[in-house]
Amino acid sequence: MKHLMAALAILLAGCASSGGRAKPGEVVVDDTRCPAAAQMVQATDSDYGRVFLRRFSTRVAYPEEALSAGQTGTVQLCARLGRDGQVQDARIAAGSGFPLLDGAALLASGAMMSAKDREPMPPDFAPERKEPWIAFSVNFKPERPADPTYPREADNRECKETGSKDGDAGAKAVSLEAWSGYPAEFSDAVKKELVYPRQALDASLTGVTLLCVSLDKDSRLLGVSVSQSSGSPLLDGASLIALGMMQLKIEIPYVPDRVRQSHDTVTFTQEIDWKLSKP
Repeated sequence: MKHLMAALAILLAGCASSGGRAKPGEVVVDDTRCPAAAQMVQATDSDYGRVFLRRFSTRVAYPEEALSAGQTGTVQLCARLGRDGQVQDARIAAGSGFPLLDGAALLASGAMMSAKDREPMPPDFAPERKEPWIAFSVNFKPERPADPTYPREADNRECKETGSKDGDAGAKAVSLEAWSGYPAEFSDAVKKELVYPRQALDASLTGVTLLCVSLDKDSRLLGVSVSQSSGSPLLDGASLIALGMMQLKIEIPYVPDRVRQSHDTVTFTQEIDWKLSKP
């Protein structure tokens, strides 16, 4: 097994909406959000976009655990393409509400980045852009409806949309004393579900993914999103899947009583450091 490290950082005012950590005077580029709709090309509006969707669909795998639990939904994505058709970047514009499905969509995006079967753009497709962004959706819907074995998430998901929610901002700050050993306990639970994607291993991909995690006081997952990208959709997708597996297995550690007494919800950042073990 390759070595993985996970650490929990508590942000008392909720999760940061920026995709990076700024230093004084530094301009931060958000690497988690999609461009404005007017700056993207809708995949369904062109023959080239529809060809892209067909190629993408062959790489999407419906997680068996999500299928068995009756989890369905639509993940809205964006991808930056080179004129040769290679995917340069991919992000979630709006999540499905289920981290397993969101993670599976990002995994498919990562697979497209390393795909050799590229489709070069015709001259008339976004001719004014060297690397256009394309917007599209992935609809996770089983051929036959499954009987739900896990309840759908509450409508009020604090971190549903990537980098757009502040969670429990304005609430009384959670002290380290009140948190007690919860940060380490949560990180240990995440570690058990981390699986290094094979394609990421083959490409020696490493990086740090920051997830914005929101729980209610009964330790149920309200939402999770990428607040800082590792630079790889494969690693970001695998990070989301780890939280989705914790949700399905009901293995989210119980929020300490002292925190529950003063907070209806808690929002924090879970750091996942994807590292390859040394030979």
